[in-house]
Amino acid sequence: MVIIIILAAFIIVVAVYIILCRHNFQKLTNTPICNPIDTSHQSSRVVIIGAGVSGIAAAKTFLQYGYKDIVLLERSNELGGVWNSSQYAGASIQQVYWLYAYPDFPWPKDLVAEDVSPGKAAVQEYLRRYAERHGVLDRIRYGCEVKTAIRDEENETWAVDTVQYGVLTADILIMAVGNNDSSNPIIPKLPNREIYGGKVLHSSQVRDGTALREADKIVIIGGSKSAYDMGQFQPDKTTLIMRTPHYWFPRWTLRFPFFDRSACYLFRGYRVDRQQRSLIVRFLDEIVMPLFAVGLNKPTCRSILDDIMVGGGIHVCTTLSQYENAKKWNLIRSSPVAYTTDGLKLANGEIIDADVVVWGTGFEPTTFFEKVFPGVDLQDSLDDGLYLYKYIAHPSLPQCYFVGFKDPSLNTMCNVSLQSVWAACCAAGVVKVPDAKEMRQLLDERQRDTRHRFPYSHRRGFYDYFLRPPNCDITYGKDLVRDCGFEDRLAGFWCNPVNIWTASVDFNAILSMPIQYYTQSIDSESNALV
Repeated sequence: MVIIIILAAFIIVVAVYIILCRHNFQKLTNTPICNPIDTSHQSSRVVIIGAGVSGIAAAKTFLQYGYKDIVLLERSNELGGVWNSSQYAGASIQQVYWLYAYPDFPWPKDLVAEDVSPGKAAVQEYLRRYAERHGVLDRIRYGCEVKTAIRDEENETWAVDTVQYGVLTADILIMAVGNNDSSNPIIPKLPNREIYGGKVLHSSQVRDGTALREADKIVIIGGSKSAYDMGQFQPDKTTLIMRTPHYWFPRWTLRFPFFDRSACYLFRGYRVDRQQRSLIVRFLDEIVMPLFAVGLNKPTCRSILDDIMVGGGIHVCTTLSQYENAKKWNLIRSSPVAYTTDGLKLANGEIIDADVVVWGTGFEPTTFFEKVFPGVDLQDSLDDGLYLYKYIAHPSLPQCYFVGFKDPSLNTMCNVSLQSVWAACCAAGVVKVPDAKEMRQLLDERQRDTRHRFPYSHRRGFYDYFLRPPNCDITYGKDLVRDCGFEDRLAGFWCNPVNIWTASVDFNAILSMPIQYYTQSIDSESNALV
C-alpha cells in the first residue's frame, strides 16, 4: 500500500512538473523577440536563388525579420528544388516526417495519414503550404535561370544577370541551390556503350517507372537510397550491383525517443582514429547500432560512423516490406567495367543480361558557383566542396550567404531555418564575423586539416564539421543562435521535457515568432532597437 501511494505521488508530481514546463515553454515560444534589425536594413532588396527547402526557409525568415523586398529565382517551373515533379516515382524522405519538418510548421495530418516517411508529392505539398502560410509563394519567379552575379563594390550591391528578366539588383544575395547539380547526373562512360541494345537511365530519369515495370531484366548500379528505391519496382527481376555495401536501418528504429539526440551524441564523439573515440561511443557505434541494422551484404567495418563519414554511406530508412522485396534481388558486390550486347560485364568477370540499366549514382558536384561568380577567387579547387565560414559565408562574397550547405543532417529543415536567421542578422551587422583576410585564413586552415585527415569526397567541405566543434546538428544550431544574441530563447532540456522527442524543438522559440509583430510594430519600435 505504501509503495502504491509513493508511486501515485511520484506520478502526480511529474505530471504537474510537465504541465508547468509546457506552460513556460509555450510562453517562451509565443513571446516576441525584440527585432535586432533596424529599418535601414529592412529596406534592402534580397534576391534568393533557388525555391527549394532552403530558399523557402530563407524567404520566410527574411520576411519574419522585417525585410520586405524579397524575390526568389527558381530555374524550374515549380517550387520544391529536388522535390519537384521531375523526381522519380517512389522517392520519399529517408527518415520519419517529424524529423524532416520546419520546427515552426508541423506536418498537416492529411499529408502523413498513410506513411510516416512521405513521398515526393506530399513533401512538395508541405513546402507549398509552408510557403503560402508565410507569404512566400507570390515572390517566386519560376523558369528563371541565373547566368552570373557580379559584385558592384562602389554601390555595395549585386548585379544578378538572368536569362528571362535581365539584370536584377540585390543588396543581399542568398544562394540556396544545393551542393549537387541535379541537371548533371553521374552516368559513367563505360566501353562498348554503342553495342548495348537496351535502355540506359539514371535514377532521376525513371520518372513514373514505366521503363522498369515493362522490363524483364533490370540491372541497378549503386548502394544508396535511389538505387534501393529503383529495386522496389520489380524486385524478383532485379540485379543490384554495389561496389561498397552500406548499413540499412528499418524505419521503426527512428521512432524511438531521443533518436536524433542520441545520433548527435555519437557524432560529437566521432574521431577519425577509432582508438581516440570514447568507450561509450565505440560500444554504441560498433556493437549496439549494427544490431539494429539490416542489409543483404553488410559492410565489413562494424563502425556505423565510419560507414557514414569515410564510406559515404547513406542509411536507408526502410519498411519491413521493402526489406522483404530487397531479399529477392540478385545482389552482387562488384562494379561494371563495360557494356555487352545484352547487358554488362563486371569487374569480377561475370556477365549480366539486362533490358534496362539504371545508374543510382547521384549527381556531379555543382559547378554553378564557378559560373555565377566569374573571376572570383573562391578557393584553390572546388573538387571537394566549397568551404564556408559557419557553412554560410565566404570571404570573397560580401553580403552573400549560402543556405543549405551543411550535409548530412538529421534536422535539415531546422538547420536551414537557423542558417537563414544567422544570414538575416549578419546582413544587418548584428552578427559579428571576421574580416575577409581573417576569414580566409580560418577557412584555409580548416581546408588543409580536413584534406589531411579525411579521404576524398566531393562533399568533404560540407560535412567536415564532424571533425571539430560544433560536431553535430544540435551544437551547430546553438552556435548560430548565440551569434545572433538569442541564447536566452533556447529552452533547455529540463525546461522542456515534454518535447524531448526531437532536438529541433529546442529552437522553436526562435523560429516560430509571430510575423505580425514585425510587420505591424516595426516602424514605431525601430528607433529603440539595437
